[in-house]
Amino acid sequence: MNIKLNIYVISVAYMLFNMVLLFSTPYDVHLAQGADASSWYNPALAILKHGAFVTLNDPTILQTYRPPLYPIYEAFMLFIGNGSIVSIIIGQITLLWLTGLITYKIIENVLPGKGVVGLVLVIFNPNALGTAHLIQSDILYMFMVTATLYFLFLYKSKGSFKLSILIGFLFGLTCLVRTSGQYLILLLPIIYIIIGLFQRIKQPLVIHLYNGLISVIISIVVIFPWAQHNANAGWGYNLTTPEIKVVYFRDNIIYLESIKSDTSLDVASKKVKADEQSHISSYAEKWSHMGKHDKLSSIVTYYKKQLFTYDYNTVAKGFIDSWIDLFGAGGAANLHNLLALDGDRSVHTMSSSKNHVSRANTVFDTLLKSNLAVISISLLSFVYVIALRILGFVGLVKIIRCREYGVLFILSGIIIYFMLIALFVGNSRYRLPIEPALIIMAVYGFNSIVKRR
Repeated sequence: MNIKLNIYVISVAYMLFNMVLLFSTPYDVHLAQGADASSWYNPALAILKHGAFVTLNDPTILQTYRPPLYPIYEAFMLFIGNGSIVSIIIGQITLLWLTGLITYKIIENVLPGKGVVGLVLVIFNPNALGTAHLIQSDILYMFMVTATLYFLFLYKSKGSFKLSILIGFLFGLTCLVRTSGQYLILLLPIIYIIIGLFQRIKQPLVIHLYNGLISVIISIVVIFPWAQHNANAGWGYNLTTPEIKVVYFRDNIIYLESIKSDTSLDVASKKVKADEQSHISSYAEKWSHMGKHDKLSSIVTYYKKQLFTYDYNTVAKGFIDSWIDLFGAGGAANLHNLLALDGDRSVHTMSSSKNHVSRANTVFDTLLKSNLAVISISLLSFVYVIALRILGFVGLVKIIRCREYGVLFILSGIIIYFMLIALFVGNSRYRLPIEPALIIMAVYGFNSIVKRR
C-alpha cells in the first residue's frame, strides 16, 4: 500500500511540474528548439495532408530521410489534438512516465523494493525532462529501447519462445523510430545464447539459438516494409539512406579534424567540406552522369576511408572527448531553451572559439559567462549526473561481486553498444536510450550503500 501511495504522490508531483513547465514555455519553442525538429515534423504533416510517406511540398517524391514511427506518432497526436503541437508534448510526457514505470518493473524484478528509486530517477532526469517538451524522437526511442530491455530481462529469467517473438517485434519497431540499433538484429542469436549461459534454470543452448533466429526473422519482417519503401525511392533495401549517413560521418570527421588541426568546429567544418568538394571534383565529367544514390554513396565511402586516416592520438582524444560528453553532460541546455534563459551554449562556444576546446572546458567557460538561473539549472543537472555515475560504478562492482552476470551482460552490452555508435559526436541527447540502463546500475549502487549503512 505504501508503495502504491508513493507512486501516486510521485505521479502527481511529476504531472504538476510538467504542467508548470508546459505553461511557461512559448508555443513556438517546442518546434524551434528541437534538434532537427522540422525533419521529423514535416513528414508528420505530409502524412496528415497526403496520407503517405512523401515530401510535404511534393507528394511525388517519397520521404526517406527519417524512419516512419516517430512521424506516425506525431501525426496521430496532431490528429487527436486538432493540430496542436502541445498534444505531441503531452504524449511525450506520458511516454517518459511509462518509461519510468517500465524501469520500475525491471528493478523490482532484480532488486525488490527499490523500483521507486528508479522511477524517480527516470522521470525527473533533467536530460529527459527537457527533451520531452521538444519535437524530437528521443523520448519515443527511449521508451521503445526500455520496453525491449524489460522483455530481455524477462527472457533472462524464462527464456520462452513467446518472449523471443515479442522481443523481435519490439526490436523491429525500435529500429523504425531511430535506425541506430539495426546492427544488433543479426547478433540476437548470439545475445540469446550468452544470456542463456547465465540463466539459473539452464536450457539447452540450441533453444536460445532457435529463439534468437525467430527474433531476427520477426525483426526483419517488421522493418522490411520500410526497406521496401526506400528501395522504391531508389535507395536500395536499407533502413538508413546515404543522405543521413553523409551527415553522420561528416560530423564525426569534423570533430576529428578540429582536434587534429587544433581549430574550432567552424573552421574544421569548412576544411572538411572543401575536401569533400575536391573528392567530387576528382570524378570530373563522370559525376554529372551519376544518380543521386551513387553520388551520396560515394561520399559516404569517402568519409569512411577518412576515418582511418587520423592518427591514434587524435582518435583516442576524440573518443575520450565524446564519452565525457555522452556520460557527463547534464543535458540542461533544453531546459534553458524552454525557459528562454539567455546565455551562451557550449556548442556555440566550440564552434566559434579560435582553437579546439574540449567539451569539458567548453562547459566550464560557458557557465562562467552565464547568469544565476542558467548556472543553477546546470549545476543541478551536473549533480544529478555525477551522483548517478558514482552510484553506477558502485553498482557495477556490486553486480560483479554478486555474480549476476546476466544482468551485467544486458546492461553493459546496451551501454557499450550506444557508446560505440556515438563515435566522436557523443552528447547528452544520445545518452537518452541508455539512461534507464545507467539508472538501473545506479540503483544497484544505491542499494549496496544503503545495505552497508
